[in-house]
Parts: sequence; C-alpha cells; structure tokens
Amino acid sequence: LILEILDILPGKYTAAIVLLIILIDTGVLLLFNCRKSPNSKSMIGLIMTIAVMIVMNFGSFCLYNTYETFSKISGELVQTESFYVVVKKNSRYSDVKDINGETVGVTENETRTYKEAKGKLVTKCDVKYDAERDLITLGHRIVDEKGKKHDNIIFVSKNSYDMICENIDSFSKKTKVIYKVRVEVKSNNNSRKINVTEDSFNVYITGIDVFGDIDQVSRSDVNMIMTVNPKTKEILLTSIPRDMYVTLHSFGALDKLTHSGIYGVDETINTVEDWMDIDINYYVRLNFSMLVRIVDAIGGVDVKSEYSFKSAVSDYTYEKGMNHLDGKAALYFARERKAFKAEDAQRIKNQQIVLKAIINKVTGSTVLLTNYTQLLNAVEGTMQTDLSNKDISDLVKMQLNDLGKWKITTISVKGTKAYKYTYSMGMKELYVSIPVEKTVKRAKEKVNSVMYPVEDSK
Repeated sequence: LILEILDILPGKYTAAIVLLIILIDTGVLLLFNCRKSPNSKSMIGLIMTIAVMIVMNFGSFCLYNTYETFSKISGELVQTESFYVVVKKNSRYSDVKDINGETVGVTENETRTYKEAKGKLVTKCDVKYDAERDLITLGHRIVDEKGKKHDNIIFVSKNSYDMICENIDSFSKKTKVIYKVRVEVKSNNNSRKINVTEDSFNVYITGIDVFGDIDQVSRSDVNMIMTVNPKTKEILLTSIPRDMYVTLHSFGALDKLTHSGIYGVDETINTVEDWMDIDINYYVRLNFSMLVRIVDAIGGVDVKSEYSFKSAVSDYTYEKGMNHLDGKAALYFARERKAFKAEDAQRIKNQQIVLKAIINKVTGSTVLLTNYTQLLNAVEGTMQTDLSNKDISDLVKMQLNDLGKWKITTISVKGTKAYKYTYSMGMKELYVSIPVEKTVKRAKEKVNSVMYPVEDSK
C-alpha cells in the first residue's frame, strides 16, 4: 500500500519486486508441502519465510521513512519568525509586564507576520506603537542617551535585530532582549505548477545564513535559479549576488536581495520574478546544515578549485585543481570570499562548483540507490520546498528509471560595487552590487534557451 501511495519506483522495478515475491512464496509453499524429507524442506521454507519477512519489514520501513520525509520537506510549508522586545541594558525593564503603558518603537514596513506579532504583544501588555521609517533610525532611538523615555523600547524581528547589531556599533552590548514572540509564516507563493517530468521549470534555491532547523525566516545568503528541462536532461544554474540592488516586490523600493529574505521566501521569489521577468515554479530553502549532511551522505564530492587558498573562518585549506571534500570542507569552500580578489564573484563560482558536484554524484551513479536512507536523513529538518510529494516522487522515479547523467551549465549575473541607501536600513549607505544589465539580459536569454530549446519551438 505504501509503495502504491508513494509511487516512487519505476514500473520495471515494481514488477521485478512483485515477481520475486510471487516466486519466493511459491517456493516456500512447495517446500512446506514436499513429502520427501519433510522436516528439512519445511525448515528451509521456514528460514526463507523469516528472511522474506525481514526484507519486507525493512522495505516497508524505508518506504514509510521516505513518505514521512517527503511530507516534512514539501507541500504547504510553515516557517516561524521570532520577534524581540529590546530595551536599554541599564533600563528598569526586565519582564514584558514592566513595559505596560509604555510606547514601543517599531518600523513602518509592516508585513503580515509583523502585524500579527504586534497583536500578540498587546495581549501581554498594554502598549502603544510609534513607527520609524527604517531599522537604522529605530536602532539609534534606543541607544541615543538623549532619547525620550519611550525611546527605551523597540519591537523588531530577530533578523532585523541582527541587522541593527551589524550596522550600529555596540548595539548588542547596550541593549537586552526581555521578551520574544513567535509567529507562524505560511508561504503564499502562487507560481505556476507543472508536470515536472514533461515540462521545463524554474526552481529558486535560497540558502539561508543559519545552521540548525530550516523553519526560521532568515536572510537569503545564496540566491540561485535552477532551470530544469527534463526532456533534454539539462540543468542551468543561474547565480545572483546576495548584495544585488533590486526593487522589492511588496514595497517598490530598492534594497539588497539578501534583505528580501527577512520578509519571507515569497518576497524573495516575487522580487526576482519581477526583476528577471521569468516565472519561478518552485522554491527550495536550505541552510548550512543541509550542505554538510548531504555531502557526507554521498561520501564526499570532488571539486576543481581555480586557486589554492585557506578559509578565513576555519582551518581548511584547498589546493588548486581537484580536491575531495567532506561536508564541512565543502561548506567552507562554498562560503569563502575574503581569500579572493574577486570576492563574492568567486564565492558564487565555488557555490556553483559544489552544487554541480553534488548533482552529478547523486544523478550520475548508483548513489541515489545505495545511499538512499542517508540522503533522506540529510534533508529532513534542513530543507523546505513547495514541490509536492508527487513532484518529488515523479522526479526520483524518473531518475531511477534510467540513472542517466544531466548536462549542467552555469551562469552568473554580474554587478558593480557601490554604496547606496536601502529600504530596510534607511539613511545609511551600505555596500551593494549594481546590476550589469547586459549580464541580466544574457541570463534571461540562457534561462529561456534551456526551457524552450530551438527544436521545441519548431
């Protein structure tokens, strides 16, 4: 029943399994009914029966585990976002009840989750809200020693708090968090869903800058469009710099692409769709933990480095040429930028190299079969996607059917360095990457050429 529901095995494998079970059952019956040497034949039949039961139970366990994992990583996904009540460290406030009757600073860019979080806070204490245009202005209100009494309290998301800490010196040392509110965030992405084994599609890969559970809203540190053509077995990886200066979909204002992640994955997807003028059918959210676990699950990957370098944040070193990497080594290879003159541009190349190596190893060998359980364990809790259970099952079944390799190509959108004001951070110029329009145009054309090859248009 589980095998039928999951529908993950190609027909030839399913038929072979059914035939094998029939043959074994027939053999067991013949052994039990054999009149010559009944005791020895019955013993062999009993052993075979026990062996079949063990294999069947193990198979059922694997199928059930697969079904559970697919259910946890796909479909209608729920993320969580945390919001902090932040006060001056030397203030008299130590509990949420202490701010009853006070005015709390907030930001104007009110998302649905922010509005819900503010609603939850007022159920705990009677407060009034006073809005500021941006996070920098809001942050300075609380650390300004000359501020008014009500400037002692602000209410922001965890991501906003982290961004304020990064951009205002000693903010974390001068403040404390006295209360947290958690809000569930459901994806409202209404992108066009298709038949993943017949039609070409785009998957937005967003890598969030955290370890641990995937269900937390965070900045989008890795931004990549994976264009898949199942008929030609071609995959295009289009990378976009995290600091790309783009117009946010919901606010109509310029900001870093990475900042779009603090407003939810839908904001990132809609922003990129507007900017690139393409449809994104699905998304995959993954974090640092997933990369480590996936690479370890498949026995490491071989990557070709353009340079010899040492990681700036770990003890890992890499040689020019081929390197065999375990999970952590692959992570720091993909994250490094300070060791290169091209900085983020080279980091993007290395991210593509690692992802390409993973895809090639999983799809171009028997790893998908031999390391199946390890792969399932690796993605659970570290990945989210709005691909349905059926979509994932169909893709796995398609790959198992032929175990053929995919042609994987890469392209990157380029940007020029600049310092600009951003919507999220307001009146403080931040490092951004201004899109080089000819590379944006080239990326669009490449995406379309993979999705709609010339022979398909005839």
